[in-house]
Amino acid sequence: MRRLFWVLMLFLCGASYVVGLEQQHADISMVSWLAGKWKGEAFGGIAEEIWSQPGGGTMMGMFRLVDKGKVVFSEFEEIVEQDNLLIFKVKHFTPAFVGWEEKEKSVDFKLVSSTENEIRFEGLTLIKIDGETCKLVIRLSDKATGKTKDVEILYHREQN
Repeated sequence: MRRLFWVLMLFLCGASYVVGLEQQHADISMVSWLAGKWKGEAFGGIAEEIWSQPGGGTMMGMFRLVDKGKVVFSEFEEIVEQDNLLIFKVKHFTPAFVGWEEKEKSVDFKLVSSTENEIRFEGLTLIKIDGETCKLVIRLSDKATGKTKDVEILYHREQN
């Protein structure tokens, strides 16, 4: 239950931002390795992500967290080229497909730095370990207490 609290705090309160890192120009090809189906353990359940190939300056993704055979929440995700940056955008949904954010709103993470195997956004980092394994690090923020916590999800690529 405590894990669920932290994940809910991230998405209801927003992510805290990484301070002091300069934004970097990038294009969508730098995250093309993310395309495919990924699965890992997170928040006491199973996290799944499916990402499209890059196209039109974007990649589209879907996420769901399943715990005890039931969906806890899901997300539609998009990494998009915008203003010479990459922006990782997320919209969250309840199991009944009710949106958490306002209709025109999303949780946005701007690119701040990148290397060949690490893409760092404000509050979210993607790390390519190898062709079959990656790690997602999310900075969760509890606005009520001011505490932050990094949560890591280790994903393994699945074959269709």
